[in-house]
Amino acid sequence: MQSRRDALKLFGAGTLGAMVPNALGASSALAQSAPPLLMDGHVHIINRVYWEGIDAWQEQPGIGWDYARARKAGINCVIDNIGTYGAWNYNYSPKQALRLLETAHRFAARHSDKMAIAMSVPDARAIVATGRVAVFLGCESGVDHEGDLDVLGAMHRLGLRTVQFATQTGYNAFADSALAMLQGGQQPEHFKGLNERGRALVAEMNRLGILIDITHGTDAVQMQLIEASRAPVVASHDTLRGVYGIGISDEMLKALAAKGGLVGIHGSGHLISPRYRKWMSEKPENAQHAGRSVFRMVGFVPSAQRLPGDHGEYAARFDEEFRQRWRDMTDWKELPDAPPPTADEWAVQVDYVIKAVGADHVAIGLDMIGGRNGAPRDASGYGELVAALNKITTPENVRKITGENWMRVLEQAKV
Repeated sequence: MQSRRDALKLFGAGTLGAMVPNALGASSALAQSAPPLLMDGHVHIINRVYWEGIDAWQEQPGIGWDYARARKAGINCVIDNIGTYGAWNYNYSPKQALRLLETAHRFAARHSDKMAIAMSVPDARAIVATGRVAVFLGCESGVDHEGDLDVLGAMHRLGLRTVQFATQTGYNAFADSALAMLQGGQQPEHFKGLNERGRALVAEMNRLGILIDITHGTDAVQMQLIEASRAPVVASHDTLRGVYGIGISDEMLKALAAKGGLVGIHGSGHLISPRYRKWMSEKPENAQHAGRSVFRMVGFVPSAQRLPGDHGEYAARFDEEFRQRWRDMTDWKELPDAPPPTADEWAVQVDYVIKAVGADHVAIGLDMIGGRNGAPRDASGYGELVAALNKITTPENVRKITGENWMRVLEQAKV
């Protein structure tokens, strides 16, 4: 674990300001003069840095996300979600989470002139005020599938600030997964929601200030998380069932909003575009192609179990096999005749939330990965989303949706 001194070098002016009274005043004044936020609450880039060895501050070819294009488009704050995909048959997930967290900190240190890890909302605002990108660390698919509270606490010390409660590869030790049958052939209602270990995790996340993400849980898991948490919870990358029949229900949306939470609107074509959905329905192979590479990656199962007395052989085999699955996903390309979704189609989902529960409960959560068609097409297109938002709502609401709503729920996560 990094020492506090080393960590402070990474976290930037906001954290340093908290140590020195005069600096604190300077940081506060700096934050107040910061530019408006443009924040995506669900990106996946540190996984690419780890598995592919890319420099995400260099533009990467093809559709997808990188800091270079996102920064040019105005992005100045993100939640970067590490993902422990494939690490689900035994408790390998903390090892993979630690690898990715360390990669994130090293990457931020290497590019400290352009970015910094944010440990709090004041940190993030101070980082943004210096012209850099503030990065909150989150985890999709869970940091520990056994639900150990000490493991959770250790990850929090390393900067983890959001956690997706359900995994994407079968149910874990504390909650069901909506994708269990699809990915692992398991029943999606094993616990009928959360068990007592899951409720203990909710209480500890509230105490530590880790924002709970309900995405990919079953309906029962999602509602029980909303009810159990004393802090706001989020669906970081989702859509609304009331628009095209996919995503969270109106009942869930209203419960989420009543708790102070939000939904980050997904950008993928198959979720937000009726034209794309029509194209998928016309030929079964279109739908199969659209999801094949992602499902193979998140549903990866190692070819062998870890044996007693293992001395690293399992990890080496896991890494070799999973890295190929990851590369297959990033090399995947949408079929050439697939109709790309538009920012206006994305904004239809936002408008639905505004009309149902208000503009305080919606934000950007694109989940932009690989060669998947989305709105925008790649990280250079965030301005298209802002333009679409300005067509449907007020400037004050746009300010909330493009960043302030995320900041509010992050700040209220600790109770």
